[in-house]
Amino acid sequence: MRFNKILNSFPEYNPSSAKLSNDLIDLSKNENPFDVSYEIKQIFYNKINQTSLNRYPELTSDSIRQRISEFLNTYFKSYYLNLDKNNIVVGNGSDELISYLVKIFDGEEVIVSPPTFEMYEFYSKLHNLNVKKIPLDENYEINNLDQKINEKTRIVFICSPNNPTGNIQPEEEIIKVLEKGFPVVIDEAYADFSKKSMIKCLEKYPNLIILRTFSKAFGLAGIRAGILIANQEIVRQIMKIKSPYSFNILSEKMVETIIENYEDVLKTIDYIIEERNTLSEKLKGYALKSDSNFLLIDLSKISGLSAEDAYNFFLENKIIVRKYSGVLENKIRVTVGTKEENKKFLDCFNSLLDKYY
Repeated sequence: MRFNKILNSFPEYNPSSAKLSNDLIDLSKNENPFDVSYEIKQIFYNKINQTSLNRYPELTSDSIRQRISEFLNTYFKSYYLNLDKNNIVVGNGSDELISYLVKIFDGEEVIVSPPTFEMYEFYSKLHNLNVKKIPLDENYEINNLDQKINEKTRIVFICSPNNPTGNIQPEEEIIKVLEKGFPVVIDEAYADFSKKSMIKCLEKYPNLIILRTFSKAFGLAGIRAGILIANQEIVRQIMKIKSPYSFNILSEKMVETIIENYEDVLKTIDYIIEERNTLSEKLKGYALKSDSNFLLIDLSKISGLSAEDAYNFFLENKIIVRKYSGVLENKIRVTVGTKEENKKFLDCFNSLLDKYY
């Protein structure tokens, strides 16, 4: 048998060799440190008990799309949105939605601004598209990105707050890109931790597409539920190629449950923001400014210390962080955890400093 030659450019996934155990603190995946409450799980279980699992979910997930639109209208009430189900697409994480977005528009090139979320490039290359990389500036911000757009441009991806750097992108720079009229995706997976959103610009810019997720602030990474918000024509085109019955009924009921009981989520967001700010202050001089639930830590000021050394040191102390290569080879990323987890990380980081200073 013959495989598609494009697969030769894709490496195999190599999961971390670190074996998770009860005494290991995983601060590498930008997960919410808090599971949903027992009470919310009970509401979810009750919904499932009243659901026929032998039946397929709705063909195009209309009910949950409508519920999500109504929730967003409330969640962003200060923006006076008027969304309905025809503005929403649900997917198994934002990744699935990205895979649709690179298909539906015309043009040869996809614009990304590294260092950023790798899946934009992944799905673009998977569909044999040219990826035009316009690196972020020295502050990890887009700068005159609008000047790089031309007739070949298919779609522009902007992650804000950006993963892995953690900072929101300047609104005035995003507006300049939107003004060009080409499709622009603002990935707001971490935006709940910044208390800012470009969703307020949806009505003005029909070329604006917002991606959000229930994995981070809402603590549902195990559910894999992402949402796309856009004008009705973009949604209509995506729904033409989206697999029927593709949003499973367990995810649907869990999302329904969390948006009906999101007051606890707001408290968790405030907790994580407060802990992030505390960590940032204690790591001043090393941590980059973050508007997210993680910090990127610059190790270049510590002579003789590599990110690999730091990763191994933390692992020996039962903490997993994220290490990088390439342009971020001297940096590590750490997720904001609970107060106890963050204290252990800080104690370990100070021990690392003592070892190298």
